[in-house]
Amino acid sequence: MSFSALSSVTFDEQDANLFLVDDARLRADALKHSVLPRLRLATNTAIALVRDIYGIEVLEDSIVSTYPNFRQKRDTELSIKYEQVFVGIGGQRKDKWPGFSRKDGKPVQILPFRFAFVLDQDGIFTLLENGWLKGLETQSSDKLLRFHIDNQHKIAPLCFLSHMKPDIVWSDTLPLLAPFHEQYQFRLDKKLYDNHFLGHNYHFPVSDITLVKLVKNWVYFFPVYDAYIQIAKGLPHRLDTLIAKLSEWLRQHEDGIEMEGDLSLPDEIRANASKLAENKTRVMPALRWQVFQRDEWQCVACGQNSHGGAILHVDHIVPRSRGGHDALSNFQTLCAICNIGKSNRDATDLRRKVS
Repeated sequence: MSFSALSSVTFDEQDANLFLVDDARLRADALKHSVLPRLRLATNTAIALVRDIYGIEVLEDSIVSTYPNFRQKRDTELSIKYEQVFVGIGGQRKDKWPGFSRKDGKPVQILPFRFAFVLDQDGIFTLLENGWLKGLETQSSDKLLRFHIDNQHKIAPLCFLSHMKPDIVWSDTLPLLAPFHEQYQFRLDKKLYDNHFLGHNYHFPVSDITLVKLVKNWVYFFPVYDAYIQIAKGLPHRLDTLIAKLSEWLRQHEDGIEMEGDLSLPDEIRANASKLAENKTRVMPALRWQVFQRDEWQCVACGQNSHGGAILHVDHIVPRSRGGHDALSNFQTLCAICNIGKSNRDATDLRRKVS
């Protein structure tokens, strides 16, 4: 498995400051054209790694979902100031989830769980969200909690490996540090189905090396999501089989369990990270979004935008090494491919080539 697709993907303080932008339209456009494409790339990389480790084609049963899910055209001006971005997977919308049933007797088309990468003002983390959908019969949601009661001893090592932790509940009768099986039995008794797992929050700046770690965490916890899918299909879960495959992959590819700050990565990523650290130039917060907005959220050289999968960068027309300034007039929007092709000695204003 190659992580080269993430070699130039980073998130920094400018992405965090985006959530402080008061202009709702600018904030939404920046999320849509700049942040979401990078998170989609992380999701695509994770799906490919699932195929390598577990031999599972994720998109046979799941679809990639995003939030915000922007419409191409709007009748009214956007006024929502989005506070986070979500890209992940959830069950396909189809009438083939016999493991679950609805209170109104209609076929179940939407499942109550999603597995995603989430970015907000504080950083990026993984999330397995469960219980957000209402209208299911209680026995459907009970199945997921019983799965955790029956398999807590298998799920706990996955939590440790992936840095995922369950959302804890407590009450006058349930201690804060109660064993997990008591936690889930309490949820079962009280019908508390919002059972979420939250991953480690990687604060800005997030380098490509850290992003690879985040992708691995997501993939390490995938067997739990897959068990949910199998339960929804009315089939036995395959947790034991997937854990065995993950253990074998780790034995072949990793030097033990990775701890925070001790990342085992391909040489291509390490070399690229070192190059980025040497060459990265800082762009003033908020100025990046002004450049993208002026250039209509597309590469001024080739015209590619986020809809075509382009990752956008802000480029100095006249490089700093040749006296270029951090001014709006000296910036242009380039996609990752065109940006790589433009050397530091090239002071071409590519905007002049766009009619």
